[in-house]
Amino acid sequence: MNTKLALALTAALSVSSLLSAADIALPAPDRKGGMPLMQTLNQRKSGRAYAEKPLSLQTVSDLLWAAGGVNRPDGRMTAPTARNIQEITLYVILPSGVYRYDAKANTLVQISNENLTQSVTGKAPLTVVYVADTKKQPNLKMSAVDCGFIGQNIYLYCASAGLSTVIRGSFGKDFISRLNLPEGSEVFFIQSVGFPK
Repeated sequence: MNTKLALALTAALSVSSLLSAADIALPAPDRKGGMPLMQTLNQRKSGRAYAEKPLSLQTVSDLLWAAGGVNRPDGRMTAPTARNIQEITLYVILPSGVYRYDAKANTLVQISNENLTQSVTGKAPLTVVYVADTKKQPNLKMSAVDCGFIGQNIYLYCASAGLSTVIRGSFGKDFISRLNLPEGSEVFFIQSVGFPK
């Protein structure tokens, strides 16, 4: 098999096809892509209808890096947090389970293999859950602001990549309990992402 074909097959792997490994090592984010900022702002909108099409691992990596990935050698991130406390953890719901995004390792760490996509997202192939650590940042207003920065980054990435997204503040208590979050966790928002229908 030639190298180009092997690379094409590897790039074609989608999140829904991952069955073997619990944790998912994401490919390096593409930091040079995307449309110009003013065009991206012009395209930004909320969308609630999603095509039944999985996202590639590259898209997931790019999305999460835009949301709150490490963009400097000192560990600072693409989205600011008050006093750089970095109290927001992103959890990712995929058909293959629930994951915590480890921004420093660019890895999805599996928390559960339960498929919660239908319970909160309808047909969206991916949902990001914004979780604040109240032990690190007891001021919930600051955490809400920090979540807003992350949400806007996701909106802008989705506009640039031709994806649909919507952020929501309503979700059931049963859903939250099924995430098995650590003590001191506060869920602020969920944001579904997928290809537009």
